[in-house]
Amino acid sequence: MAKPNPFLALSSAAMALPAFAAPQPVETIVAIKATTYQEEDVPQRDVLAGSDERYKIDIGQFRLLTPVGEKWSLGVDVAYETMSGASPWGTIMGADGEASLIMSGATIRDKRTEVSLTATHHGESRSISVGLTRSDEDDYEARAVAISGEWEMNNKLSTLSLGVSYSNDDIEPTDALSFGRVQREEKKSRSLSAGWAQVLNKNSVLHVGLDVTDHDGYLSDPYKLRDVRPDEKLEWALSLKYRRYFDNQNAALHLDYRYYDDDWGINSHTFHTGWHQNFGDNVRVVPNVRYYSQNEADFYRGTDDFGLATSVNQSSDFRLSGYGAYTMGVKLIYSALQWDVSLSLDRYISDKSYGHDASDQSHPALLSFNMTSVGLNFRF
Repeated sequence: MAKPNPFLALSSAAMALPAFAAPQPVETIVAIKATTYQEEDVPQRDVLAGSDERYKIDIGQFRLLTPVGEKWSLGVDVAYETMSGASPWGTIMGADGEASLIMSGATIRDKRTEVSLTATHHGESRSISVGLTRSDEDDYEARAVAISGEWEMNNKLSTLSLGVSYSNDDIEPTDALSFGRVQREEKKSRSLSAGWAQVLNKNSVLHVGLDVTDHDGYLSDPYKLRDVRPDEKLEWALSLKYRRYFDNQNAALHLDYRYYDDDWGINSHTFHTGWHQNFGDNVRVVPNVRYYSQNEADFYRGTDDFGLATSVNQSSDFRLSGYGAYTMGVKLIYSALQWDVSLSLDRYISDKSYGHDASDQSHPALLSFNMTSVGLNFRF
């Protein structure tokens, strides 16, 4: 099934900027990016069975944005991932009273291809976009459509953004008969988003956003030994983004906050700050720090209870536990007239003690990982 991808989550958060009605691009932009994501292995003492190796993911991304005619633009995004390693199947109580992991073997191999097409119509004070996305894995297929718009107001000092999207995913786990997994399931998601961006003065911008998403269908993890989740989930998130440019420093401060809540009982807080320091006309250095904290889901259990009926909701997935995490990174950008190159390094660590409402025990599968990205953009 679709694997959790912290790389995509982190890059989306880092790249999200206040929305303004984009004018039609006057040049073609081609961007390529390569990323290596490596999770730290699980300590052998925490593994009861299976491999202690965690995932390594190599990601290649391509983007094309080009004007079409007088009022249109077309965007094409392609991502290709290869993944290998082991993942947690379950958690049981060890002889020492501590939670122990049952891991898969280290022979998991998977690849994912995602293609998105976005067409945008540009007006004098508004833009309307329609996007289609398709993602394919060996055991997972996702299709999505999105419509969004941005409207400038107040002499272009304010921008209203609205969006709606729908996705339909098919899940076909591998080795379903051998391991007693579901053979085929489906889930659907519907999302609404709204945002307001306001120019505060010549150096400052504030953005407020609200996102609401409803999921229904098969929401459990078929690769866990015992994972039963509700077949519906309603979630919403409120985000605040502030940008301030300092003339005397030739630098900009980015501050982001996001509050998330869902009817599974999880709420979370995300803080992200970055300092964009320019050196001359060509070099920018961006150190940044991200903090994340969540409480546990209502049906989360530190260890699987195989005595419960299979109709009772329970999950020992570490992503549903109460924990916190820090990401510390730095990005270097060199810009020339018609191209720029970037290098970014990120370090992620997590632990229950970092969270605002931690679970009773720290889950042994909580992640630490390193991520390195190199990007190259061309304009012509």
